[in-house]
Amino acid sequence: MGSGGASGGTSSGGSGSGGEQSGSGGDVGSGGTNGSGGGGPIGSAGCGKGTAAPNDSVQQTIQVGSLTRYYLLHVPEDADPDEPLALIFGIHGLNMNNVWAAHDSSGFQLIEATDGQAILVYPQGIQANGQSNPPSSQSQWGTADSNWGGPPPSANTERMNADLDYFDAMLEKVSEDYCIDTDRIFAMGFSQGGFMTNALGCERVDVFRGLAPVAGWGPWGSSPSCGNASAKQAVLQTQGDTDGTVTPALGQATRDFWRERASCTTTTMPSSFGSGCVDYQGCDADSPVVYCTHGGDHFVPDGSGQRAWDFFQSLD
Repeated sequence: MGSGGASGGTSSGGSGSGGEQSGSGGDVGSGGTNGSGGGGPIGSAGCGKGTAAPNDSVQQTIQVGSLTRYYLLHVPEDADPDEPLALIFGIHGLNMNNVWAAHDSSGFQLIEATDGQAILVYPQGIQANGQSNPPSSQSQWGTADSNWGGPPPSANTERMNADLDYFDAMLEKVSEDYCIDTDRIFAMGFSQGGFMTNALGCERVDVFRGLAPVAGWGPWGSSPSCGNASAKQAVLQTQGDTDGTVTPALGQATRDFWRERASCTTTTMPSSFGSGCVDYQGCDADSPVVYCTHGGDHFVPDGSGQRAWDFFQSLD
């Protein structure tokens, strides 16, 4: 699946007509109740409920506006209902589906990486015509009509805000049903899903603790922008050296956006997160920026999910 080329996203897909809108309810689910007492993690309203874990191959549904939206949900079978767990959104690329993101060997492999220590949500994009259909039960790369923020090259503010409302709704639902550590909510996305990951980092800065875009750009376009002046993020970004879809120049522009927001210098040091990764120096303490390159085109390199999880775990 590593040779998927343009099917995962395009370099023009993120540049919508807006760049500063923030949908509704940017901090949905970020409150909740204290699941552990004392100075421990802040647990969501779902702590103590003991809601049964769903089959992570069965699409869950949620109504958002006039559309039924779909997502896969992985909850560790032996999760303690009183112990807040991290929550990670795994976001597929353009014309892909969430089965790929959750279960394909070329996907994120976050289920294996987190090994029972996180709850995972795999959203499904909607079609070019704005409609929402159940995803195929089989992994799709380049054969599904699905996108984030509208189909490239005509991504638009209305479609992006609809997707932001969708993420708010999923977060609220999962936080009500399960015990979520509201200080440990993360996003990982590939290609146009990486674009969506970066957009969430801008528009939902009070929700997300860290981001791990792979071959992603933005927020909001090939010249990244964010109307929220306080938006900065802990970011681990992965970029292919020969990616002809989301080019190194786009990856570098995204890297530099987050680096500047976090007040990092341009000085780097080899990173503990793996070969090809560097840590930027001087970043604000809560917003490290790690940039990882690999010698390849447009795909998710092996070990990306484990590296993202290691990075997320390193954050206070």
